[in-house]
Amino acid sequence: MALRKVVEENAKYKVFEGKKITEGYKPREKLCVNNWYYTFGDVFTYALENGECPLEAFEDAKKLGYAIYWLNPDPVALGMAVGEDKKRAFLVNVGEKVKYAGKIFTVETAPNDNLVLVEN
Repeated sequence: MALRKVVEENAKYKVFEGKKITEGYKPREKLCVNNWYYTFGDVFTYALENGECPLEAFEDAKKLGYAIYWLNPDPVALGMAVGEDKKRAFLVNVGEKVKYAGKIFTVETAPNDNLVLVEN
């Protein structure tokens, strides 16, 4: 990871300034948006981690109208186990563009107050 400015640090996370649009994010990387934490997810990674065919999972998700790429809200944790390393997260704002899985998305608020990735 390139040298980045640490913008915030707490008991569980070390938050760095967000990546440039040309760098892109990887599966399972974390974002910090409005002091809430989210993890990138997608159908392909989920399928591979669960021993399923990613192409079949993609077709099923498309057919059923499910999201192909998403942000999972992370559970709130008040502390960490002794000796546990802090997790890395990247600071992003609602409305900001991010690159994930080779695609450009805008981070937007969903009607249920979660976040969604809207493809550009």
